[in-house]
Amino acid sequence: MSAYEQDDAFQETLDLESTPLVPDQGEDEGDLTDPASAFHASIGGKDWTVETLVSQMRKGRIDLDPSFQRRNAWLGDRKSKLIESIMLGFPIPQIVLAEKRDQPGQYFVLDGKQRLLALRQFFVDPDDPRDEGFKAIRLTGLEVLSELNRKDAQALEEVRPELFAALENHSIRTVVLGKWNSERLLLSLFLRLNTGSVALSPQELRQALIHGDFMKWLDGRSGELPALRVLLNNSHPDRRMVDAELMLRHLSFAISPVQYRGNLKQFLDDTSRHLNKNWESAQGDAKNALGEFEESLAAGLKILGRDRFCHKWSNDPATPAEGKFERALNRAVFDIQVHSLSFKHVREAASDRGNELLEAFKTACEKDETFVRSITSTTKTVDAFITRHRVWKQIIHDTCGVGYDLPLPLRRV
Repeated sequence: MSAYEQDDAFQETLDLESTPLVPDQGEDEGDLTDPASAFHASIGGKDWTVETLVSQMRKGRIDLDPSFQRRNAWLGDRKSKLIESIMLGFPIPQIVLAEKRDQPGQYFVLDGKQRLLALRQFFVDPDDPRDEGFKAIRLTGLEVLSELNRKDAQALEEVRPELFAALENHSIRTVVLGKWNSERLLLSLFLRLNTGSVALSPQELRQALIHGDFMKWLDGRSGELPALRVLLNNSHPDRRMVDAELMLRHLSFAISPVQYRGNLKQFLDDTSRHLNKNWESAQGDAKNALGEFEESLAAGLKILGRDRFCHKWSNDPATPAEGKFERALNRAVFDIQVHSLSFKHVREAASDRGNELLEAFKTACEKDETFVRSITSTTKTVDAFITRHRVWKQIIHDTCGVGYDLPLPLRRV
């Protein structure tokens, strides 16, 4: 077992303390190129029963692939309490679906995926081949209907048929968006809907909108990387899809033929589409870049340390002795440190220079205001990317005596 593997016993505890991320360094509404343009869609409301929703999912009309269970944001008790609430007749928040442009009558979920997944898992039919791959759940942690704890759907129907009927017949308001005109404005809606305690990454919406072989590969492999789990303090695939977002971010700057022009969302979208379309010819480069990504993460964790690798140094000039590395993972620092260590000769030269690298990085964080701005307040402009890469590249050169190339999408013609 790798040093970065985690025991399955921590599945439902460690992820609750996932490493936070510095806000405003990923994709947000500021990336919309024309935020003032009107969002057009046909919006319809339906009162679908639980039985109808489960049937729609089972038939594949609502996109809820079994692979979503790997990134399950709800633990068992929360799923069970949703089902208990429905049986008790409590109001349930609405579901929001968007119709797929290229597949009329097929929908992906904008809001309510965890609620739908809980229902899908509870109603698993072991005799239905369409349910293969879904993990059946039993009720746990119920407080009002505590006598139903440990019961699955079949047992519930046998011992309390009236509650089973109430569950199946309960209507949940379902809003359906069709004929929408803008993926960018759809992202804005997605971000506004998903503001709960388990904040999702825009990567989840990208997975639904830009589906293809590359995106399937990205989703699967990003959740399997032991060193990435350690960096994010996870035991399983990240529930926020941050692992997939970070892997896409690195691969895009490593192999994308698209030039970066300052709009992170557009750059990642365009790269995803390009790799989907050209996956047969591009997968060799992608897999090689993934190998270097894995090596880079493992080296960074070993050389710099888990609480310092991809984290910014922060201190008050008045009390420099009290400085510390920030707890939140900094995507801008991730960009430069992971890129540099993706080169084998840099990893080898830096292997015994961890303390020197950290001291030089601290100095840059304390004294270079332009560098600090590039990793804090203004992180997504082309100049910010180039500034932070050049400063860290100089630190590597001065400390380890080696150089390396800037990411191809940042090299100006």
